[in-house]
Amino acid sequence: MYTSFKISKNLNTLTYLTLSAALFYSCSQRVAQVAVAPKVAQADTTTMVAELPAKPVGIDSTAFNKAGAATLAKAAQFYRQHGFQSQWLFDTKPSPLFAALEATLNDAGKFGLRASDYDVQGIQEKVKILYSEKAVDRKALATLDVYITEMLFHFTTHLSTGKITEVVSGRSIWMPGQRTLSSADVALMSKVQTPADFTTAIQQIQPANEQYGKLQQALAYYRALEKNTPAAIDIVKGTKVKLDDHNAIVPSVRKKLSLTDMRPYAMTLDSLTGTFDSLRYDATLVDAVKMFQAKHGLEPDGVIGEKTLRFMNQSFKDKADVIALNMERMRWSTEKYGDNYIFVNVPAYTLTVYENRKPALQMRVIVGAVDKPTPIFSDALEYIVFSPTWTVPTSIIKEEIIPRLKSNTAYYADKNYAFYKDEVPIDPTTEVWDDTANPYKYRIVQQPGPDNSLGLVKFIMPNNMSVYLHDTPNHRLFTKDYRALSHGCVRVDEPAKLAAYLMRDQKGWDTKRIQEAMHATQPATIHLKKKLDVHIEYITAWVDENDTINFREDIYGHDKRQLQQLYPKDKAGAIAGL
Repeated sequence: MYTSFKISKNLNTLTYLTLSAALFYSCSQRVAQVAVAPKVAQADTTTMVAELPAKPVGIDSTAFNKAGAATLAKAAQFYRQHGFQSQWLFDTKPSPLFAALEATLNDAGKFGLRASDYDVQGIQEKVKILYSEKAVDRKALATLDVYITEMLFHFTTHLSTGKITEVVSGRSIWMPGQRTLSSADVALMSKVQTPADFTTAIQQIQPANEQYGKLQQALAYYRALEKNTPAAIDIVKGTKVKLDDHNAIVPSVRKKLSLTDMRPYAMTLDSLTGTFDSLRYDATLVDAVKMFQAKHGLEPDGVIGEKTLRFMNQSFKDKADVIALNMERMRWSTEKYGDNYIFVNVPAYTLTVYENRKPALQMRVIVGAVDKPTPIFSDALEYIVFSPTWTVPTSIIKEEIIPRLKSNTAYYADKNYAFYKDEVPIDPTTEVWDDTANPYKYRIVQQPGPDNSLGLVKFIMPNNMSVYLHDTPNHRLFTKDYRALSHGCVRVDEPAKLAAYLMRDQKGWDTKRIQEAMHATQPATIHLKKKLDVHIEYITAWVDENDTINFREDIYGHDKRQLQQLYPKDKAGAIAGL
């Protein structure tokens, strides 16, 4: 087990010098100001004129009569709570809350969002112009106040339920969760009275999830790396690099890992020449690469090959964007996992059973191939089928079985399949298999047995996509790092353990009986006393129990497509039209 550097510690170390310098500068400035400040003579209070307090301006309630946009509807609700009085801009200067709002929108990046989406710069410019005029235009102030409120709720809507609305793309199915427009952000903002209240409300609007908070720290860390290391460190692909090899990429590997791990990986000192050997791939750097590989779901063998280089050549910006996207995914559903559930992370090829919110069982899985992706959705596991039959999907009959039978009509003779044509049993060796063979006329069923494509047991969560969990006769595939190999269902590495766990409270179903049922000649369907939710998700960045950031390959291209929606090309701010 390799010790991994902690996210929070990394970020603190990275920013320590900058923060120290900033604090020193600001403190010295304050000291200087105190030192040079002139002494104020005793004031004649009878001649001083008190400054009149700034007051809110009225908002035209009829402006919301035809509110179509969700953010405008939220704005109407917000102003109704405040008697249609401006909240950010008062008659002579901005309200005390404006600075808090301005700072929050400016810092949208720390939430994985973009300040430009909320026209922060445009708002600042317009505010400056309005208050620079001799006679402040109250109507213009009211109009701008409404626009600022719209931008605020544009931001809080993104922060609470997500920015991306379309997640389904072609055959790479992502079933969107039930996202309903909530007014919780309006209720929270309506209670805000001080800048501190504002900050608290923003915190409460975000997902109340420990993993979300850890990802936010990781995002700050990688954004800092991006900012402080503007030049990309590209590592040229080449042959595999092993322990004690000399290779031109070694200095770049050392530099990049030193930055991500926030620790120096010194060059080897040649005992004969007394000089440092910068090109040698030494044992210390091998250990660092092993840690890097483990954090990216690769076999930690310390050999720098194609897959390792692919991850190493991701820029710090790319990594930060992926972290932000996974924060976004956590905002898409307000659904609570509850205390007990099954969680399948497709890119990580893992299944975890949670009991009382803690991992109770974990195993490897095989998921759908790129051209047959496993759908991303949630369902409930209702029953188990031991010694199952397998009814071959029409797509597989068309794409795999008929082509094989064209070459050899006896291909399935000893593979325990039953063939039907128009629901009449047939002998496939006597059938004509040519280009006229219609796959929709055939039904092909593989009988129970050790060679059955579903293995010895399947776990059913009824859905119209026919996606479920099941065993497989080919367990050697679980030793591979890349396991996007199935037709869409999820194959589990330890089905007997999963069955025993699910049936632990069902009388008579001990390990022995489960094994007997799995090796029977006839299927047996057992309904669970307690249904268990199954969440099949696509998580490509997360922080583990050791506070180490992990990344996984974007096997279906979901990251690439969704990042284009999260960070589309910049567009001109709408403030210009005011």
